[in-house]
Amino acid sequence: MSDLYIGKQLDSNGKLGQPYYHNLSDLITHTFICGGSGSGKTVIGKAIVEESALKGVPSIIIDLKGDLSSLALAFSELSAPFLAPWIVVEDPSILGRAALSEANTFRKKLWDWGKSEASVREFYNKVAVEIFTPRSELGRRMAIPLISSPPPNIGKMFEEDPDTATDMVSSMAEALVRRVMPSGQRDRETDYITAIIQYAWSNEIDLAGEDGIGRLISMIREPPFENIGVLSVDDHISENRRQKLAQAVNGQLVGASANWVRGEEMSIDKLSGANRVDGKTQISVINLSHITDFEDQSFVIAQIAFAINSWMRQQGGAPGGNRPRLLFFIDEIGGGGGKSAFYPTYPYTSTCKPALNILVKQGRAFGVGCILSTQNPGDIDYKGLSNCATWIVGKLQTKRDRDKVREGLTDAEFTPSDLTKKLARPNTGEFMLLNKDGDVHFIKERWLLTYHCTLSPEQLRRYKNKGISAYEGSLDTSIINKTEDSYNKSDDNEKITSYWNDTNDAIGHACNLLEKILEINPNNPKARVWLSIIKNPDVTESRILETLVPQKGEEFQKHAEGQDGLFKLLSASKSNDMQTKIFNTPTAHAKTHNPSTEDSVYVDEDGIVTYKGKKYQLYRRYSGLSITFIEENGELKFIVEGKVLSKSYRL
Repeated sequence: MSDLYIGKQLDSNGKLGQPYYHNLSDLITHTFICGGSGSGKTVIGKAIVEESALKGVPSIIIDLKGDLSSLALAFSELSAPFLAPWIVVEDPSILGRAALSEANTFRKKLWDWGKSEASVREFYNKVAVEIFTPRSELGRRMAIPLISSPPPNIGKMFEEDPDTATDMVSSMAEALVRRVMPSGQRDRETDYITAIIQYAWSNEIDLAGEDGIGRLISMIREPPFENIGVLSVDDHISENRRQKLAQAVNGQLVGASANWVRGEEMSIDKLSGANRVDGKTQISVINLSHITDFEDQSFVIAQIAFAINSWMRQQGGAPGGNRPRLLFFIDEIGGGGGKSAFYPTYPYTSTCKPALNILVKQGRAFGVGCILSTQNPGDIDYKGLSNCATWIVGKLQTKRDRDKVREGLTDAEFTPSDLTKKLARPNTGEFMLLNKDGDVHFIKERWLLTYHCTLSPEQLRRYKNKGISAYEGSLDTSIINKTEDSYNKSDDNEKITSYWNDTNDAIGHACNLLEKILEINPNNPKARVWLSIIKNPDVTESRILETLVPQKGEEFQKHAEGQDGLFKLLSASKSNDMQTKIFNTPTAHAKTHNPSTEDSVYVDEDGIVTYKGKKYQLYRRYSGLSITFIEENGELKFIVEGKVLSKSYRL
């Protein structure tokens, strides 16, 4: 069977029905997955990759957080020793029992989805997962070139398909210049590098690798042609700018920047497992979790996409039977949104978007299917994603995201109101799937064959050195018989620890909010006093008792002794005179407002709130959040969950 088992159908009541099998051939025409945080979009992407690998289709995966790297965790047996190295516990003494519990849960979940330990063993025997880490020794270190090698027959492509060839060259030139010149005017530099790459490729000069960078620098300083367009090289870009460009490119071979070009050669044959001798299907994970800079991440994605583009043209047309030759999976193409999106909407762009555009528009002709996933649908270029024939949509939190997805689902047979309800309803792991034929299915993703977790740097090192070998030390998997009293005591201690953790988080959050208030209004006495109280409760309590107890006499002394500290003392009933002495705070300009029945409690989906019967337009990104109103000096200000908005209105 060539179909992929990725979940089960959901009926109109949300109950599980028959297994859902996705057509393997649909992956050639690309897949778009979206859903809010916690919707399960990463898991369903991994399920598609798992099923495809079992059918012999390799994948190259961009892993930004470390959770896709856990596709490597397919075990020969589901036992405590094999799971233990990948489980994080605070108390090492319980590692064995925790690992045993995870193994049993894993086995039961597989059974619930019609799978078994034998299914995991099959994946282990058929699939090999390699983890590559550019600029790092955590995994297999891989070199990232500034410029990829040209596709085969590039000269013929310039003659027969000049638009595609020019797009490739200009995109690669733009990625390089953005890399070496992150800011400032660079249009002329981009045009100049474009001309150099086109000349080099037309004359079979390879600019890849360290040697290629040397050749590129020489051509920048001494151009091998006289004109760019109708202008001379000097008229287009001055010698001074050419010298600065050469120095910027040379900087990629000096210091920390040189680490990018060190490591194994970035070969798509290697990443796709074309040269494996064990016959296993390869999944190659490019782990970028150690690279935090967006431009660095975008550059890596661009170079891999360029390399796939060159490789697929060398392979020729799509293989017979509409079978994918390779999958390219990027989770979180929305990145941080706006300028920090890998596939942003106009007017933004990114280093990697031109390279991704080439794959999305032309990959299907060569059997390369893209799987693009995001939790920020509002920040994605939907015109480009119109090339994706399969849409898998999970729960979307905001109306803006639902509207953007609805625009892309123009072929789905839903009225806008029905579709909005469907997109807002799903639970974790539930999705609406629109396939290439326009059929709509509601499904719940299946349990994975691999252990789903986020790999830490230490775990990445372990996998590089030892694979998924069993835990080396002894594990205590025995069940401890406790008395009821010991259970209660243990439970109480855990509860207290949990409550203190929550308290510390709340106190830290309060300090951050107070500091932000002081940044806006440094003379706010109430914020200063409360910040002092929260940071130094013992000192403040001592001062309160020293000043108030002698003044209030024996009655107050008894009341204070009955309290457990500062916070109960402050929350007790006090006179106005006492409050003034405690806080020493002058009368504030702001007044407390008790909202009427007409006032908003939450920001609605359109970013509108109502105050005293009048509507005020805020921001849609705050929809669903609680709102507080403040009247101050004739202005109406807004606080959304502790954050004072910059927007205000005159009353």
